[in-house]
Amino acid sequence: MTEKFVGIVIDITRHSDRHNIVTLYTRTRGRLSFLSAAGGGKPGKMRQARLQPLAVIEGDINFRQTAELQKLGAFSMHQVWGDIYFNPVKQMVALFLSEFLNKLLRATMPDENLWDYIFNSLMLFDSMKKKIADFHVVFLSSLLPFTGIQPDPEDYRPGCFLDMQAGTFVAVPPVHRDVLTGDEAAFAAKLCRINFSNARVLRLNGQLRLRIIDRLLHYYGIHFPGTANLKSLAVIHEVFS
Repeated sequence: MTEKFVGIVIDITRHSDRHNIVTLYTRTRGRLSFLSAAGGGKPGKMRQARLQPLAVIEGDINFRQTAELQKLGAFSMHQVWGDIYFNPVKQMVALFLSEFLNKLLRATMPDENLWDYIFNSLMLFDSMKKKIADFHVVFLSSLLPFTGIQPDPEDYRPGCFLDMQAGTFVAVPPVHRDVLTGDEAAFAAKLCRINFSNARVLRLNGQLRLRIIDRLLHYYGIHFPGTANLKSLAVIHEVFS
């Protein structure tokens, strides 16, 4: 049966001279991988130019339950980004976020609230003129509730520790090393209350921003293996250092 889909491009991998594998996070079916023609000529180049990291496309799919790869036929742009692909800093952040989401959303069932959060965040990012350097920090921290691993900031008291394996603030340090202490634990509690509407209260310099990203990725990596080892992280460090 043919059905409509709307999806965010989170990965593009060369499959052969004639095809790419395009991975989408779709609103109604979660993660789907498509075989997409990658031919030459003007039509092929235009098609590939539209399939960029975090592009949002829509189309029809004859979904095959048993197929590992669906076939990506004709599609259109559900949303055209006006600045993400033209601002060099936003381009780097887009590469970072698409790689992160590709690692995070490995076996994700459909979650329309999560999809809407990602899409609406990208809409905001595309329109942003200020505080661009903090976007990925706020995005990752605000994503925590959707993944089910956000610590409860109400449990924090001065002097508490963040047990990163348990995902909770505790009064007694755990026996393992995945723990935040002192100012880092206090900032983690603060970050749990940050969203895009109040992100202006963050006062981050380059060094602190990179430290927070490292801690966030380490935390995600504990609960979702693979998310901490991102090739694009080195580029993010260079851009925002």
